[in-house]
Amino acid sequence: MSNGVRRSDAVYVWPSQLFRPSYDIRLVYLDLNHWIYLAKAATGHRDGARHRAALEELRRAAATGRFMFLLSAAHYMEMEGIKSPRQRQDITRVMEELTDFPTLVSRSVLMRLELEAALDALTAPRPDAYAPVELVGAGVLPAFGKVGGLCVRTESGEDVTDKTRLEWPDGPGAFDRWQRESEMLLDRSVLSGPTDEEVPDLRAAGWRPEVARENAERRALQEQDQAQVFATEDGGRWRRGRTRDVVAARFLFIELSEMLGESLAARAVALEEVFPTPEHARRLTDSMPSVDVSITLATARHRHQDPRWIANDIFDVDAMSVAAPYCDIVVTERHACHVLTAAGVEERARVKLLHDLDALAGEAASAIP
Repeated sequence: MSNGVRRSDAVYVWPSQLFRPSYDIRLVYLDLNHWIYLAKAATGHRDGARHRAALEELRRAAATGRFMFLLSAAHYMEMEGIKSPRQRQDITRVMEELTDFPTLVSRSVLMRLELEAALDALTAPRPDAYAPVELVGAGVLPAFGKVGGLCVRTESGEDVTDKTRLEWPDGPGAFDRWQRESEMLLDRSVLSGPTDEEVPDLRAAGWRPEVARENAERRALQEQDQAQVFATEDGGRWRRGRTRDVVAARFLFIELSEMLGESLAARAVALEEVFPTPEHARRLTDSMPSVDVSITLATARHRHQDPRWIANDIFDVDAMSVAAPYCDIVVTERHACHVLTAAGVEERARVKLLHDLDALAGEAASAIP
């Protein structure tokens, strides 16, 4: 591709250790703005009137079990930035109604599995292969890379979940229901905002919302710094012709270098053996679906000389990097749809990229008689 967004001809390498729900179920992802529209429709807000028909169609689709509406870590982090308790509660209610809080696996886990799959295609597989991972988990914990659900611990910290399950009144099935209800309470509390009384238990379960936003703010500053470099005379020459190369190189160094070093060491392979030229490194990042989406979106933004990066911009890119390659339908803002479609992501990932709820409702109506 020209205009600074050149990509190699590398094909996507899909992680064999990543398992998704049945292909009979269509995985659907909506960005937070579209959840806000649905919440306004559900509460009778005048701004939601035009989305009420879409909401009814999506309710019907969810009830059939053939459409699974998914959340991601980005939803939890962006919701933390909404200051109105009532708005958060309204959004949470419609999210729960349509989803019951299934979430996409964390971005870091996806990148790790994609890197392993890409290296397996180039070298011998690592001797200690990673265990299989489910693409879709239950609630906030797997969205942030936490393994398993809520557990039962003694005062000394010993995990006695399995023992408690076997000894639970009315049997293990009753324990499983209690555990899931507790997890949903956690999801609901994190999305809608905890009370002061709930904060200690949430933090004990791993809730650290300020860390995610601080990390996103740090990454946004890095992108601002890069935008300033592109604004210089020398940087401008790179932006006119090789923006993507710069963005990809930075991503490889900042986001993947530690993972890559560990993965190569596990295979006893030197870096220069696998990547003797910059073209080999470019093909690596281009072959990793979530990484390709991240680089594509960041490249487009730098190409259009937008120096304003904030934490929510990072959340948006991260959300699309997980959703666009691994869901069947993604509803996001118009510009992201255009950029990813023009870059061939829609075709490569076999995803339907939409920018309004009416189009999504139409997809649901055509799939469900």
